[in-house]
Amino acid sequence: MKPHFILSAVSLCLTTLGPYAGTDGKAAPRVLSLCELVDNWKDHNRREVRVRAIYAVGAEQTVLYDPGCRGWKGLTYVEFRPHTRGATKRLDQLVAKSRRAWVILDGVFYGPELYRNVDPKLPAPIRERLEKSPRRYGHMDSMETMISVTRIVTATEVGAVPAEDTKPDTGKTVRHEGSHAESLILDREDGAPPTSTSTH
Repeated sequence: MKPHFILSAVSLCLTTLGPYAGTDGKAAPRVLSLCELVDNWKDHNRREVRVRAIYAVGAEQTVLYDPGCRGWKGLTYVEFRPHTRGATKRLDQLVAKSRRAWVILDGVFYGPELYRNVDPKLPAPIRERLEKSPRRYGHMDSMETMISVTRIVTATEVGAVPAEDTKPDTGKTVRHEGSHAESLILDREDGAPPTSTSTH
């Protein structure tokens, strides 16, 4: 077999696999924004996803949010599965510094689906209420969505976002929703230790 034929065959294989092909030939999953994920939760419910958002540690729970999501719509509870892989140490460093970080996470996403397998022995009013109620997650069931993290793909520092800004075209002062979300998410008693991913 001639050398130039072998090189041509190898080149054809690499072209077919594409730029995201790994050793197993699988393409890298598409990175979803948190807004897109939550807006289309039925398409992703109970499925593995890759999502980019800001991870924040509050007094009672850890959450994902995105300043680009209107009206807190994307607020998502975060739990870490045992032996979470990836950039855990890097995330711990950033959280220890500012209690938040931009992250790309792999995990299983859960939306506000209706309760399944409600105990038939429950009193009728309670059973009927549960059967018609969407699931909620996190501290005091405060979140409509959740991600169970299996891998921290990346973790980077969040740049400073001013609470208010003046639009040069109108001169009006605009308050950023992201900064308002942060002020509530991160509000907690002084001295409360940040949640570490290394123990998960």
